[in-house]
Amino acid sequence: MNTEDEEVVAMARADGIAILTDLFDTDELTEIRRQFDQAYLDTGKGPGEPGRRDSISGEALLRYPALANLFIHPRILGIVSAILSAKNPWLWQLKTNRYTPEHPGVGKHTDGFPGEISPPFTRQAMAVFLDDISVSSGALTYVPGTHTLHYEDPSDSSRQAPSKEDIGVGNYIPAELKAGSVLFRVPEVWHAVIPIHHLRRYVTGSYATRGRGSQVMADKIKGVSEKRAQVPAAEIPAEFRRVLSY
Repeated sequence: MNTEDEEVVAMARADGIAILTDLFDTDELTEIRRQFDQAYLDTGKGPGEPGRRDSISGEALLRYPALANLFIHPRILGIVSAILSAKNPWLWQLKTNRYTPEHPGVGKHTDGFPGEISPPFTRQAMAVFLDDISVSSGALTYVPGTHTLHYEDPSDSSRQAPSKEDIGVGNYIPAELKAGSVLFRVPEVWHAVIPIHHLRRYVTGSYATRGRGSQVMADKIKGVSEKRAQVPAAEIPAEFRRVLSY
């Protein structure tokens, strides 16, 4: 792992958010965007309606190589593995999101499971952005370090998960980035999205460690595994079987 990637790993673990800048060049972005837009047309979601968020989830995204390969990109997967301290993280969610302006954004929240304290660094998300995000449109805002408040603490066996009120009054700061960059987000970190005034598209993957985790995550593992078992093996490219199989 090079120095830049090591710095991304360290920042993600410390702050809950880190950005790998300009991973994809203009030509690569053009093809990713083309296949992204085609996927939305193929699934009947059209070009997008003002004020709407549209998503595509699941193994159907493997039909679009430029999108699918993002989930197993060597540098992305290497960073995720290092954050999780896991050689073979499990890709439990494949997804795309498209926000069509004008959109009000997303309120302050955490993707930690409500009321639950979990083992540290058992889940990790990444998002490859296909459009610029800035403090004037669509920037993700977050409170650095708040992911750790949702983790088990050996010195505090009575620790309680932060409340909605706690999350609502945090000191949120923006994360700006250019299209072609990758944002790594520890799911538990408190975050929000400011109002969106131009198209905001990204491809996002959620990964998890194998073994000990939270009770809610154990239930999700069971549900996702059962659903994936129904997908014909021929529809899963060989290079994805290891990361998709729990």
